[in-house]
Amino acid sequence: MFDGNVQILSVSDARQAHSGFRPMLRESVVTTGAIPTASDDLYARGLADGQELAEATFAKERLQLRALLNAAENLQAEPSEELAQLISETVFRLVRQIIETAPIDADWLQAQAHKAADSISECDSARTAWLHPDDVALIDTVTFPLPVMADAEAERGSIRIDCSAGWIEHGRSNYLDALRTALSVEDSA
Repeated sequence: MFDGNVQILSVSDARQAHSGFRPMLRESVVTTGAIPTASDDLYARGLADGQELAEATFAKERLQLRALLNAAENLQAEPSEELAQLISETVFRLVRQIIETAPIDADWLQAQAHKAADSISECDSARTAWLHPDDVALIDTVTFPLPVMADAEAERGSIRIDCSAGWIEHGRSNYLDALRTALSVEDSA
């Protein structure tokens, strides 16, 4: 029951009295001497229950966020051997297709043949250059320092120089072999 005894207090009066303002979150304090009603108790209990529920939810979400952050920190890129092998095989196949479809350049072939002949002509007198029959026509046999012969088994763009100690090969297949070795690709051709 309310007896009607209400004391009005202004903020400036409270400051002068040094009583200060202190909010009470969990307690329902009546300073007027009024008796708390059942609705005040229900409100206070509902407020306390809501705060407890919010705190529990916040704590649960915080734990989940920490677990997620820990999992994200543990994620690291692992090098994949299968991916590396797939990339190597793809690069090799693409380069082989490009080389196989590229036309034979007469100037390039002439320069490569001269380099190979020059490297062996100083140390061996028994030597012959072998080329694919279609490539023989691209070599200027008048200025070439070695006899040139046709080899139907030779690949287009390749040069083989036979000498007394063995032979020297130069051409596209050598480049593909070097690329295959560098990429560690098995021969699937």
